[in-house]
Amino acid sequence: MNPTPVLWGAPSFWIERFPLFYGVEKGIFQQQGVYPEIKVHHGGPELLQAVRDQRVHVGEIGLPPFLAAFSQGLPARIIGSTFIRSLDHFLAARSGIGSLEDLRGRRIGILSWGSCDEYFIRRLLKSRGIDPDNDVTLIALGTAYGDTACFTDGCIDAGFMVEPALSAGESNGFFHVLARVGDFFPRYQWGGIFASDSWIQDNRPLLTALMTGYRKSVQMMAADPEACIPLGSRIFGVEPAVFRSALRRHLPNLEPDARIDLEGLENCIQIQRELGAVLGKIDAEALVFQL
Repeated sequence: MNPTPVLWGAPSFWIERFPLFYGVEKGIFQQQGVYPEIKVHHGGPELLQAVRDQRVHVGEIGLPPFLAAFSQGLPARIIGSTFIRSLDHFLAARSGIGSLEDLRGRRIGILSWGSCDEYFIRRLLKSRGIDPDNDVTLIALGTAYGDTACFTDGCIDAGFMVEPALSAGESNGFFHVLARVGDFFPRYQWGGIFASDSWIQDNRPLLTALMTGYRKSVQMMAADPEACIPLGSRIFGVEPAVFRSALRRHLPNLEPDARIDLEGLENCIQIQRELGAVLGKIDAEALVFQL
């Protein structure tokens, strides 16, 4: 019997998607009777619009834009955590920029307006007394997000870089890590796997199979990281040493069971409320349907 294909929406293409590719490569998802097909939407708000339009029913996303949409009636809930649960997200900068204070007057790249990056950079800048609306220029990179050429061609001076592009750029001397976002936040649930309410109601066995495959894939990655290197370097088009460095950066905080951290989720909700991005009260437990 052929596995059932399921469209899996994502806001961007980086190492957080690797468990899907790895699970397919190893036949893990197929053993569960499912086959995730990834569709990248180049931004959290863009992905969420696809959910509203019923073009996407399952996927993964950083929780800040998801919470904003949920507070406005998005018919979806969080069914699990991505393997990058904590805020292992990095702001990179060109040489000559040694601190956040040095960002004043600079151009800073983000994924898109309303994405996690915009929420994060505003908090980081304000922590140093920098007005994100007047003291810097924020640039939404869209499809160019994660491209090291944004630094080398002078488009941006700093920006959020995701793996393995982060390790590739570091190894080539294009930029250095200026800040880890998680150092500016309390315990925090970042990456979430979501499903539309209709799919939770009508396709529970399929979603359970997807989550089982996802967990098994992540656990296999954690058990033998070196076995991931050939596939990762091929998918992302980087040298094996670069992908090895990228994976090692995320292994210490890897979440193997796709479990949502409810305390971290509560903190995430509270921060979004303080930013004015969440309307009304959100009950963390009501938001989650752990599978």
